[in-house]
Amino acid sequence: MSDMLLNNLCEVFNSKLVNRRDKPIITCLEFIREYLMKRVCNVMKVIKKCTGPLTPTGERLLQENISSASQYTARCNGVSKYQVKGSWHDQHVMDMAQMTCSCRKWELTGMPYKHGIASINEMADSGEKVGELCTYVHKVYWIETSKSMYSFVVDPIKGRSMWHKSDCPTTLTPPPHHKQLGRLKKKKDVDC
Repeated sequence: MSDMLLNNLCEVFNSKLVNRRDKPIITCLEFIREYLMKRVCNVMKVIKKCTGPLTPTGERLLQENISSASQYTARCNGVSKYQVKGSWHDQHVMDMAQMTCSCRKWELTGMPYKHGIASINEMADSGEKVGELCTYVHKVYWIETSKSMYSFVVDPIKGRSMWHKSDCPTTLTPPPHHKQLGRLKKKKDVDC
């Protein structure tokens, strides 16, 4: 569930590896292990500082949507659907029983969007019990989910000189080299 078009976690990870890809495999794997160990530790420090039920990112997104929802009005159809109108004459249909909207933002992000928040506000004004707004947020934005995701730590290991020597009699050799097909690329001479 994300409204991002890119997988940012993979992008960040790849950007960390860009200067290490040409290193030997053991050196590259050691860098990845140390990076992950540091990353998990940093995230756990942030989680310990959180006081609310949502992660800092979840709280920020929810507050942005709450401020945007003030520009919308919702009208109930008598059951569980709401017609939500904005100041720019945009109009959407909210189904609170299914927690879906015609804009599909809530379904895509897992976060109640401005149309949903306007509908929840209308429900509260009508005297319905709506509970806390954070209960409408998908569990992916909850601190408890982050705690369980980062409960697994990467353990430190001994230095390379203390590693167990393999008893495997096989020696690893590089793969055989074969000449590439096609025309050879020539270096262009630059005249000064």
